[in-house]
Amino acid sequence: MKSKDGNGSSVVRIVIWLSALTLAFAAPPVALAGSSLDSRFQLVLTEENATFSIDGKDRHYTNGAQISLLSPRLQEGTFVDASMRWLGQNTPVFVRPGTTTDNRLEWLVLGQAIFTPEDHSRTNPSTNDRPYAGWLYSGLNLIQNQDDHVLTSLSLQAGFVGSWALGHQVQNNTHSLFGEQPARGWHYQLSNQFGFVATWNRDWRFNYEIGKDIFGNDYSWEFIPTVGLAAGNVYTYAQAGGIIRFGIGLKATWGPDPFPGPGYTGTAYFDSGRTESKWGYDFFAGAVGRLMAVNVFLDGNTLQNSRSVDKRVPVGDLLLGAELFCADRFRVDFVAVVRSPEFRQQRGPDTFGGVTAQFGL
Repeated sequence: MKSKDGNGSSVVRIVIWLSALTLAFAAPPVALAGSSLDSRFQLVLTEENATFSIDGKDRHYTNGAQISLLSPRLQEGTFVDASMRWLGQNTPVFVRPGTTTDNRLEWLVLGQAIFTPEDHSRTNPSTNDRPYAGWLYSGLNLIQNQDDHVLTSLSLQAGFVGSWALGHQVQNNTHSLFGEQPARGWHYQLSNQFGFVATWNRDWRFNYEIGKDIFGNDYSWEFIPTVGLAAGNVYTYAQAGGIIRFGIGLKATWGPDPFPGPGYTGTAYFDSGRTESKWGYDFFAGAVGRLMAVNVFLDGNTLQNSRSVDKRVPVGDLLLGAELFCADRFRVDFVAVVRSPEFRQQRGPDTFGGVTAQFGL
């Protein structure tokens, strides 16, 4: 079904305004003794694109970008912290809080994902290929680090699928900027609809110290298994997997922080005060598999006629990458992903890469 592009600027303003109101009501006072990142906000920038991988093709999941703000450690007794502690004491959503519980609030200020078919030259795309679609959202992510052994996150994202998501404008304006051919089939993108997804993820850390390097820094390796659930009209799935990491200062993070959605369930949690190393780095590899019940970008619009394809229920990712941080100044990670075919007509796996940069404010 054809979908004409509308004026999306007002939609962006609505999303930003609603997000600002949410943060104003949810964010508690932040001042706590400890490492400097215990009392400072952190800016997190994420970009994923096929051009970041060796054999990446500009097709299917073509780009993801997000800006978020991670709070310092939440003070006990504030509304968000008290709510997380209550959930930990009375439900399995979070673990039972203790003296080492570190709760954080991440505000997903604004994010966008863009999906296209393989052939961008066709004005009327093939019905056997992935439909054009955009996803513009904002949200909140509650993160609990329990004694550096268990990490839990509960996230809610809400926004718009369709022309209001501005995928057409962002992709073709970027192509024009770099002298590339435009994608010509955006008039057949999914129709506008409100989208939401709630996700829950839990990771466990099994860390094993090895020794010291020539500078006296402790280095170790660890295994982090992970499970996750998602429910909504954008995504509904269950997944499990894990990563293996080797390096220095591993307890400052929990691995890479990729774009939210189906895939490895990393978070923006970063506190260099949990390690004695001024500099930290690690290399990691992992895999995650999931069972997809709903993927609006393959299934098509929820309550309207639209382009769609026959999705595959089991989907898996392989990932490889590295991280680097310097005290409380910055953290950066790079991850390369190989994703198995997501729909039955797809020819071969997809590959893409992602970069996350994080700064203490």
